Formats: sequence, C-alpha cells, structure tokens
Amino acid sequence: MSNFKITEMEGDLFSAPDLYSLAHCVAADFGMGAGIAVKFKQLYGGVNELLAQAVQTGGVAVLKDNKRFIYYLVTKDQSWDKPTYSSLRSSLEEMRKHLKSNNVEKLAMPRIGCGIDGLEWDKVNAELIEVFKNENVQIVVYNFVPK
Repeated sequence: MSNFKITEMEGDLFSAPDLYSLAHCVAADFGMGAGIAVKFKQLYGGVNELLAQAVQTGGVAVLKDNKRFIYYLVTKDQSWDKPTYSSLRSSLEEMRKHLKSNNVEKLAMPRIGCGIDGLEWDKVNAELIEVFKNENVQIVVYNFVPK
C-alpha cells in the first residue's frame, strides 16, 4: 500500500515549504529563458553544473538545495522545441528512481509541460498518477494565479 497523493492548490510554487523538493521541465540546452524556468535559474543557478550532467531528452538533471533536490525534467532537446508525452513520461520515471533512492517523499511542481510547452494537464496528470501511484510520495501541484 503506497502513500501516494497528488493535490492541486493555488499559489506560488516557490513558497512551498523547503521540505518539498521541486520539479519543472527544461530543454537539454538548459537555456531556461522563458516561463517558470527563468525563476528557477534566478533562484538556483547551477547551469554549468546541470550542463555537466549531460542529460539527454527523457532524463532528469538534479541540483541539491540544502536538504531538498531541484529536479530538471529534460523533456526536449532545444528550448524552442516542444516536449512529447513520451519524453515527459521518461523524465518522470527517471525522477522517480532518484526520489526512491534518496527517500524523497514530498514534491512540489507547477503544471509541468502545460505552460509554454503546450501539453494538456489532464494527460500530464494521468502520467503523474501512472508513474507515482505505487510510491510513498506526496505531490503538490501549484497553480499560480496572479492577484
């Protein structure tokens, strides 16, 4: 019996408690010049460290931020490309392996792949459930609603 749970809430992803690791989608070039990726780059930097991990599309790059991890789901080759559900699924599966091996049980993310990248949330949510349903992980999806 897993302790899997996915919850959606309105709010700023970056206000998530620091016991939550964070995840978002990027390209393998780590350009991070648009969308929420810009904020990740401003807050966590580490672009050279990310590039040095040489992660290809369908993988995940990781930075450590004190006790939590920042996951960079590499879902496309170049910043101007669009991800596929297949590349997203592959990246999520790679992240799941890292979560398990590092006992990460709390994860926060935006509606990954659904902003500029144009994926449909219903399908992305179904992928999240399929990948994590047997894991002891609580995922909080933040929907940013500007006031």
